[in-house]
Amino acid sequence: MRRKRRRSPLAKLAGIGIAAAAVIAAFMIIPNLIDSGSSSQDDSSASSESVGTSLSESKDESSDEQSAVNMPDIETSVSGELIKADGVKLPDEIKQLLLDYTTAKYKYIGELTYNSLSEYFNTDNSYGKLYSGFCNTSLQYLIFARSSRSADLHYEEASFVITVEKVSVKSGVYNVNYTISEKVTFAICDTPAESCGMEVEARISKGSDGSYKFDILAEDTDVNLLIEENVMDYLGYDYEQYYLKDMTIPEGFKFDNINSSILKNLKAEAESHILSQEEMLTEYNANPDSFALKNKAKHQYNRDKAVQYSYKWVNGEEVVRNPDYSDYSIYGGNCQNYVSQSIFASGIPMDWNGDEQWKWFDDWSDTSETATGRSGSWSGTEYFYEYCCKNAGFGMVTETDGNIYSAQPGDVIQYVVDGWAHHSVIVSKVVYDDDGNVVDLLINSNTTDRVDYPMSAYGYTDIRVIRIVGYNDK
Repeated sequence: MRRKRRRSPLAKLAGIGIAAAAVIAAFMIIPNLIDSGSSSQDDSSASSESVGTSLSESKDESSDEQSAVNMPDIETSVSGELIKADGVKLPDEIKQLLLDYTTAKYKYIGELTYNSLSEYFNTDNSYGKLYSGFCNTSLQYLIFARSSRSADLHYEEASFVITVEKVSVKSGVYNVNYTISEKVTFAICDTPAESCGMEVEARISKGSDGSYKFDILAEDTDVNLLIEENVMDYLGYDYEQYYLKDMTIPEGFKFDNINSSILKNLKAEAESHILSQEEMLTEYNANPDSFALKNKAKHQYNRDKAVQYSYKWVNGEEVVRNPDYSDYSIYGGNCQNYVSQSIFASGIPMDWNGDEQWKWFDDWSDTSETATGRSGSWSGTEYFYEYCCKNAGFGMVTETDGNIYSAQPGDVIQYVVDGWAHHSVIVSKVVYDDDGNVVDLLINSNTTDRVDYPMSAYGYTDIRVIRIVGYNDK
């Protein structure tokens, strides 16, 4: 979900404790990146377009940042479809651009082999070059992170649907807002992973060769937003107040240097996290019984009910929300709200006793010991973690910060950046190999909405677990 800014008073209140789906990066950008010289759903039954696109075979010879591991030859088949909402008009050439770019991206990620996406961008202008660098760096990093794991995260087939929701045009420049839904079967298991609600903002114009290409392509992926914030920090703009597309890019801005620096730092941190997690995986599979829950609760957690609820209120084709609760997607993310609802559906009661509270009765922040308002822990990822670490007596009983592979369906996984949880998901299944060893976990989530998605396939690599034991009523 694209981060929201310039919040209204209501948004600010609702945003207390709500973790944005957008990631905050902690990586330092190398100096001397500026050269003093010259710069080198509405109606889904509306009209539909199918695609069988041809992909460029050329590699990005200018970059030495390739995939982390020499993977066996994999041929990924990608099918795509474009749907226009009622009243939306878009030239056929732009439709094909959206389909071709998205197909190429899914193919390269599926094969875990990097190829440049620059051919789809107007790299003869500053913004086209900037966003080309974003998307290429994001692709390189995600391939590296997935390739670095023992879990096989390639896929041979993927399908996607692009839903064009809004189009405006001025002086031949098109601004296009669309969402993407996907269905991918990763190699680690036969359960398809589905996602929807992935938002994209694009500015498209004809390049020097007369073809439509991207000037701006703001894809709301965790990795893209990591890169965006780094660049904005360097340019001296407040990430919470502005968009990169509104920035002035200095003449001589060294795009390649800044992307290379960001990628280097991202990869170094990912490598450290993944190495630690691979050790956890080995330790868990060597003796699973040693990781049994140690904490006790008067009432046991009903995992089945929590997982059943999580499946009811997430969908791989369209965004669904329980109307009995507020939806915090527009304030940065609905992930923790969704996870809290799932836990509450298991029978664990809300807790408004003492300093540590976990409750939702309405939008307004309220820490009084009454059945009113909302605690930060209900809708905020880091505040939920703090509640789980500190709560005693009445309410939820948990274990935190253990081996992530000890998680069972109904437990909570959090993705952390710079010490702060930015995303919470609920475990839906555990993936085992033929010998009964854990391979990975599958998760359900809101914003982006995902069903049975591999935990390890995220661009986030700092991962922690919250295991739910049950609750005490005294």
